Amino acid sequence: MPCRHTPEMPRPARQAATIARKAPRHWHPGQPHSTVIPLPLLRTLLLAALLALLPACATPTLAEPVPASSPFPDIPLENAATPAQLAALGLSGEGPWKLSDIRPATGSKAQLVLIEIFSMYCPHCQREAPHMNRLAELLAASPLKDRITVIGVGAGNTRMEVDLFRERYGVTIPLFADPDLAVHEQVGEPGTPHFFLVSLKNPAAPATLFSRTGRMASPQAFLDELSAIAKRSN
Repeated sequence: MPCRHTPEMPRPARQAATIARKAPRHWHPGQPHSTVIPLPLLRTLLLAALLALLPACATPTLAEPVPASSPFPDIPLENAATPAQLAALGLSGEGPWKLSDIRPATGSKAQLVLIEIFSMYCPHCQREAPHMNRLAELLAASPLKDRITVIGVGAGNTRMEVDLFRERYGVTIPLFADPDLAVHEQVGEPGTPHFFLVSLKNPAAPATLFSRTGRMASPQAFLDELSAIAKRSN
């Protein structure tokens, strides 16, 4: 089941403030319901409002997670991984990097990247951590070991929070921070955990091969599903 934050769940102050800014305003007791506006003035105000909305209408908005068979944004990766993990991904320096910068240690370009969008405060993501570790083990022992790279992005999580998640749940895959929800917004604000399989065959135009919210049935079943998708994308 996907994890949607509810008022009962704890949330970091930064994330709560962001959500609060996006929340619609509601009527409150004591606030007047309406006022009488002269018709000519009302027409002028409506015309001004329509003109003000034109720029916003020209900008496409994404209300759902990026679906399969769609372009995938070249998301920024803010460093929260270990030096050994960064080296294995072919990333150097302190970052931030972009998704298309990932290179496997073999020196060839990673063609497919499995991205888990998680939150350290999501109980489903916490329970999914051992499955992600097992999936990484199965991948390393499979013919796909040099083709699929696995990373995680902590939606709304700072580097310190990502470090805590890694240590508390023994996560072995490389994790990156997303403290301002910039990545989360670019990929369509999915519930957590959410999985994207992205092709970097053309690094200038990443493509989404798989997109799904919710926990995997089992690591082996998920690997079988990924293997079938990888074969079709050859």
